[in-house]
Formats: sequence, C-alpha cells, structure tokens
Amino acid sequence: MPDIDRTADIKVAAAQGTVMAEIPLVGHASEHWLELFRMLASQRTLERLVKAEDQEDRAWVIVTLPAASKDEYPESALDAVRALISEATLIEQQSQPGAAQTEAVIRGWWAQQQ
Repeated sequence: MPDIDRTADIKVAAAQGTVMAEIPLVGHASEHWLELFRMLASQRTLERLVKAEDQEDRAWVIVTLPAASKDEYPESALDAVRALISEATLIEQQSQPGAAQTEAVIRGWWAQQQ
C-alpha cells in the first residue's frame, strides 16, 4: 500500500509560473489505488493540481502549484495531498484486506529476483 517515502528525496522544479513537486511513495501502487486516488482528487476538486503515477522505480504523486502568490498556501495544498494518499490507502486496505498482503509479498519476491 502506498505511503509517502520519507527516506527518499522529493523532486521540485519551477517553470512557467508553476512549481511542480514529485512526492515519492514507498514501492508501487496498484491500478486500484491509482483509480481511488484519482476519484478522491476529483471529488475534492484537486484533479488539476495532483496526479499519481506508478513508474518503473516506484509510485509518485505529482503536485503542480502556482508560483508564490499572496492567495496561495502551498502547505495547505500539500497537507490535502497527504490526506488523499492516506485515504486512498485506507479505502484500498478496507476493500481488499488479503490482497494487500499478498501483493506486498509478490512485489518483495520479485524485487529479490532482479
């Protein structure tokens, strides 16, 4: 189940009036988790600011915020994204309790094979 990987570095880049932050997650995200994350972001009208991707190395949550302005509070947006990550993970755990453990074992086994 994805959670923020506090041992990895966040990626931050500024371009064209926005700042993009790529938040690393622990391991990979299932397609179900990615769908839950998208649905929750949409419900909270955050879909324009945030997306989640499962890439080759791990899952990432990508947040795009406007460059500094008096009306924007990046910390609040990032807190909302952290809450989305936790909520998607909780919903997935509740809907597939045994599947999460089995998926983790399979991914661990696969990592050992490489």
